[in-house]
Amino acid sequence: MLFSGVAGACEPEQLVQGCRLEEGACVCGLGCDTIFRYATREQCQMAVKLQEKEKDPCETNPCRNGGVCSQTSRNPGYQCLCVNTGHYGRACHKKCPSPKQFTTRLDARFPLDCMII
Repeated sequence: MLFSGVAGACEPEQLVQGCRLEEGACVCGLGCDTIFRYATREQCQMAVKLQEKEKDPCETNPCRNGGVCSQTSRNPGYQCLCVNTGHYGRACHKKCPSPKQFTTRLDARFPLDCMII
């Protein structure tokens, strides 16, 4: 079973409680382990204090088309959340395909960020 939402999609064993920096503030919650750079709110708040020294990978606004940048512990240090933008990809730069394109190909993989539930 996959869990899906603002945090992306992941298996149940990949769900963790954690925090990330989003637009200079700590955002904490339950989600996929790949989106949380900090295990605790205290670690995240310390990062906010050190932010002047530490480069924020989201500062350059790498996400396009209304995607939301979120810091992660994995390279390149951020993830774009593209849900409900009509786009997908590392920087929300690829336009979502029409679901009609996938009705005849059994092996096709429709991007999760493009699914409307």
